[in-house]
Amino acid sequence: MGLGERRNKPFSVNPLQEKGVSLYVHLPYCASRCRYCDFNAWVADKADFTSYIDAVLHEAREKATGLNPQTVFFGGGTPSLFPKEELSRLFEELQIITGYQTSAFEITAEANPESFSEEKASVFSHGQVNRVSLGIQSLQPDILRAYDRAHSSEQALQALDRIKRVFSQCNVDMIYAFPGQHPESFFSDLEKLLAYSPDHFSCYELSYEPGTALTKKRDAGKWNPEDPDLCEKLFLAVQEIFSRHQYSHYEVSNFALDNSPCWHNVATWRTLDCVGLGAGAVGWEGGVRQKNILRPVEYESAIFERGSATLEKEVPKKETVLFDLFMMGLRMPHEGVSIERAERLTGLNPLLVYDKELAQLRQEGLLRVTPEQIRVTPKGLLLLDTVLQSFLPTQSV
Repeated sequence: MGLGERRNKPFSVNPLQEKGVSLYVHLPYCASRCRYCDFNAWVADKADFTSYIDAVLHEAREKATGLNPQTVFFGGGTPSLFPKEELSRLFEELQIITGYQTSAFEITAEANPESFSEEKASVFSHGQVNRVSLGIQSLQPDILRAYDRAHSSEQALQALDRIKRVFSQCNVDMIYAFPGQHPESFFSDLEKLLAYSPDHFSCYELSYEPGTALTKKRDAGKWNPEDPDLCEKLFLAVQEIFSRHQYSHYEVSNFALDNSPCWHNVATWRTLDCVGLGAGAVGWEGGVRQKNILRPVEYESAIFERGSATLEKEVPKKETVLFDLFMMGLRMPHEGVSIERAERLTGLNPLLVYDKELAQLRQEGLLRVTPEQIRVTPKGLLLLDTVLQSFLPTQSV
């Protein structure tokens, strides 16, 4: 049994309901802007936290009254940066509006080490958060400075210890392929963190997204990305480390101890319904996709003036929905794309729509195709972007 098969097993239970709905709440402010970040995040030097929470709660009353979501994710930005009074108010009033604290089996909130104090941990706990996702990225001081991270390695380990003592579940975010970093120093970081036994890791290759400070620096010749061959070796080595520690590689960049994935993200990768609240939040419900205004102040103004901050709203074509099912499903090597479900949701049989593409990718050893399911092979996971390009609709998605 190869590396790609040893730990890529289906979940032993599946608490997600196909007709259930998730809730995403975006809290966009950060202490500093990390130079690799392309999320809708804003430095909090002039933030009006009270006004922002007012707007989110107003939007919740319009879009999520009685929602009773099955999973909730408070993302950012940095939710732990928000003042304790505003977080408490958000949790209390959102419970009254949506009932999330009694309906959701998984409630995640993101945190950064420099702002995750004992006090914030207590506020999260009272808000019934049961899973904290901690952005560590590195334990090396020079790399943290290069990324513009606001915390030290000591703060990271203290925050991780705090999470382990208070919360039932914990994710750690890490980034590899920092240019010139000796692989052993990254592996050493992982081993230090594994000693705390977090039940989940998100481990990403350093990426160069359009418009980020890091990409601009690269394009100006002031930053040289790591060699792609070494990046591939690091990707495989990371899999090996987590496999050795009994973590399942259940998604491209995500590793979980048995049955401890981020179920909110699994719901997203399965394209289950989700209501999004906050600046830049994206929702998918009843076949309709919508996205909010990005800038927090403009988002607030729109909410207060007309009760909605929708920037984009569309009903995608069935070909686009089918591609989305492939784009999301193939990220999960143990789950892949269900033929029956894809046909039920789109009216299209992917075995017929993609017959030539599937035959070619199967011949190249990138996909496994059965009458029930389509999954990537370990080789296909390495070349996932190439695989997905084969399925792009001929018209704009």
